[in-house]
Amino acid sequence: MAIRTLLIDSDPIYLLGVEKLLENESNITVVGSVSCIDSLETLIHMYAPDVIVINVHMHIIKALGWIKNVKETYPTINVIMLCNYPPLALSAHEAGVSVVLSKEKVSTHLAHMIRYSNEGEKHFLVDSETMYSTKHGLTNIEIDILQMLADDQTSVQISERLKISKRTMERHLSSIFEKLGVLSRTGAVAEALRLQLIK
Repeated sequence: MAIRTLLIDSDPIYLLGVEKLLENESNITVVGSVSCIDSLETLIHMYAPDVIVINVHMHIIKALGWIKNVKETYPTINVIMLCNYPPLALSAHEAGVSVVLSKEKVSTHLAHMIRYSNEGEKHFLVDSETMYSTKHGLTNIEIDILQMLADDQTSVQISERLKISKRTMERHLSSIFEKLGVLSRTGAVAEALRLQLIK
């Protein structure tokens, strides 16, 4: 059965390109495309999409608010957001986005991500190097670091155990703090426990 896909982008030329990209994909049917999210409620009623692909440009807050409302009203619709701004991954996840895909990856990954999201999977491809497929955009190594912090291990112990440098360890910590919206290791562990990311 074809996955009914609705495309949203303020650039009509980009929309045509995405439509062309998907037209020969098996089991994916583009049921409509729109350049303004204000008319989306009507289009959702008309086309009953399984997946919505939205390309985020300037009105990011508006788009995230709209996505949250759509997910509350139509929880079975999966939303894929095309975006090149990594810090948005957590906000997008909280709004109900299934996939955050970097625009550089559209030509190679979009069709796969439409299929994955339709099966209920969540993926965060926020840049061309890293794939985030864990809760709240945290990578597997960041989850491991949080668990070791919760087990009272020091940065030196964690670095040695993971065979990474002190600088790499600090970069991971900064990333964890940003994604969880905290300022300290204690805060990160507390938030990770609250979200049941670690034990």
